[in-house]
This record gives sequence, C-alpha cells and structure tokens, in this order.
Amino acid sequence: MMMMAEPIRPLVVSVTKVSKHFGTHQVLREIDMTVKAGERVVVCGPSGSGKSTLARCISGLEGYGSGIVSVNGTTITPQMRHKDLVAASIGMVFQQFNLFPHLTVLENCTLAQSWVLRRSKSEARETALAHLAKVRLADKASAYPAQLSGGQQQRVAIARALCLNPSVMLFDEATSALDPEMVKEVLETMILLARDGMTMICITHEMGFARAVSDKVVFMDAGRIVQEASPDVFFSANTDPRIYRFLSQVF
Repeated sequence: MMMMAEPIRPLVVSVTKVSKHFGTHQVLREIDMTVKAGERVVVCGPSGSGKSTLARCISGLEGYGSGIVSVNGTTITPQMRHKDLVAASIGMVFQQFNLFPHLTVLENCTLAQSWVLRRSKSEARETALAHLAKVRLADKASAYPAQLSGGQQQRVAIARALCLNPSVMLFDEATSALDPEMVKEVLETMILLARDGMTMICITHEMGFARAVSDKVVFMDAGRIVQEASPDVFFSANTDPRIYRFLSQVF
C-alpha cells in the first residue's frame, strides 16, 4: 500500500540572525528559529537567557539590532501599528493580563474587534461569547476583571486574543504570575488550543506542559539557542550539561 505523503505545512514565523543589545549587554545572539503552521514550540531556559526578549521581538513590542523577524511574510517592527500586528495574525498573552478594569469581560473581548476589525456589535459579541465558551468562561461575560481570579483573568486574556483570529498564539510566561492552584486551569486551556491545531510559541518553565504538548523544544542560554529537539530527545536523551542542570531545577 502506498503511504500518503505528509502535507507540507507553510512557514508562519521566521526569525533570522536576530541580535539585540541593551546598552553594552547583548541579550540575543544571532537567533534563528522557524515555526510552521500547526506547530507547538516551547522555548525554555534559565532566567536571563533572552526568552522574553525574543518573544517581545516576535510580537513587535521590542526592536532588535540586526536580523529579521517575520510572521506570515510580514516583517515585524516596533513601528507597526496595532492593526498591522493584527494583520500579521499574532495573538499575544503575557504574564500580566492587561484587561481593562472598567470594562466587563465581554467588553474586553469585543473592543478590539470593533475598533481594529470593524466588526459589527452583534458579530463581535457572537465571536466573543464563542471564545469565552471555549475557555469555559461564558458565564462570566458580564463580570468585571476584579471579580475574577487570576486564572480566570488570564483565560479571558486568551479569549480576547483568539477573538482577532490569530494564526499564531504567543504565550510569554502566561502562568508565572498565577498562584499554583490557578496554573492548572490556564495550562488546560492552552492544551485545548494545541489539540485544536493552533500554532503556538510558548515561553514557559512548565516542563510537564512542554513534554505533553510541544512538537519542538527550544532551549536558550546566554542569548543563544543551544538546542532544538523533539520532546522525546530533549527530556529523555539529553547529554548537554546546561540542559541537564536546568531540568533538574524545574522538575
């Protein structure tokens, strides 16, 4: 029987020879990384290794000195307006939830749809409720952020990002500001997105999540990518002492 060839997945994110300095301190050193459609990539490493700076460069929140970052063929720079980033299809979820405290959950999820995508009120509401249901918070649509737990607020932030139909979701330590009992509910939401085929870049220390969900693990240290590997190789057959030391500290 003839085997079916695996479909070629288009490139979504491309980071090519990206370097960055903060003053005289070099935080990124010629980073090369690619992410294909549907791929789940976990970026990990010790504190100060450049992970969050890389995330901010990909999201357009941070400039870089040399190299190129592109998402869906669009070069990402800090000079881009928000609607340009939306056009590049980047969904962003960071440590801080950044919800508008004076708006309800539903309003937080419809605002950008109306202003950036010019959706009608009814379409924005329908989209928001669908994504709030996906993160199991449809019953909190009329609540305000202060009435929610930290885990619930982060799940609202995920729903808000999904409302803009991103082709890639970027999570930068999305659970690090949460109490331990709230981490599980956010990770469960991220796992559901992964199972739905969402392209994801996750900066995280949650190695159980990385082992269960990722297609590729990228380990950074001192501003460089030390290793890219499948989770099987990364967790079970790794001989690099830096990675062994890191894993012994987080497990």
